[in-house]
Amino acid sequence: MCKFFPVHSQLYMGRGRALYCGPLQHLEAHVYGATVLHVGIYQPFRIRLDDGAWRSCRCALVPPGIRHALDMAGGVHGKLFVERDGPDAPAFRERFPYTATAVSFFEDVEAIACFHRIHEEDPGHAIVEQYVDKLLNSRTQIISEFDPRIQRVIELICGEPDRNFSQIELAALINLSPSRFLHLFRQHTGVSYRRFRSWKRMMTAFELLHTGDNMTRAALDAGFADATHFSHSFRETFGVNPAPVFRRIDRFEVDKD
Repeated sequence: MCKFFPVHSQLYMGRGRALYCGPLQHLEAHVYGATVLHVGIYQPFRIRLDDGAWRSCRCALVPPGIRHALDMAGGVHGKLFVERDGPDAPAFRERFPYTATAVSFFEDVEAIACFHRIHEEDPGHAIVEQYVDKLLNSRTQIISEFDPRIQRVIELICGEPDRNFSQIELAALINLSPSRFLHLFRQHTGVSYRRFRSWKRMMTAFELLHTGDNMTRAALDAGFADATHFSHSFRETFGVNPAPVFRRIDRFEVDKD
């Protein structure tokens, strides 16, 4: 079968968001801890929610916590993850309106062109940031309504990813009951505390893997019990095993500014 598009893969991380472009086949049912914009860069892809029917589309926006499977049939897929506690969350939601419990299917010419340009040009991280900023109109300041108490908890668990803070401990820290804390946390992040913590650990592991190139070491330092725990969590989150993914990434850049 002839391919008329580049087959390299790219991963860019920074500022509470991550962007991936690359050829994929099938991803088993998985659940992200961040909102994701899926884009078929050259052709439509198929998506299935829970155990429902497959649906073909060019773009899909999936809020955090919604289980779905993907079938790209060898096409090039683009993903833009935007964390709901990150600086781009308000602009992202204004650019791509969505509800917290439903997947949106659509075709966005500007989004497709943005991913197409990134994949074709294979630019450095700074240029990618410019393209995504333009897509989201991130330079327009939008006031975030993220609860500062939950933000404090997130900063704490990100600062010490290898520590297992209990729900009771965190609730007491911000003067809430455990049940109220868990409700408020899910309300603002879209997922449970445990799933969100696992997502943040996963992002930390990616950054450590970028600098150290040792998957087991990165997993341990990010708070996973061992390499098996990391692999299991990765598959639950992304629908595929981690080793083949990182072996095939041609460009991997992280911006911590």
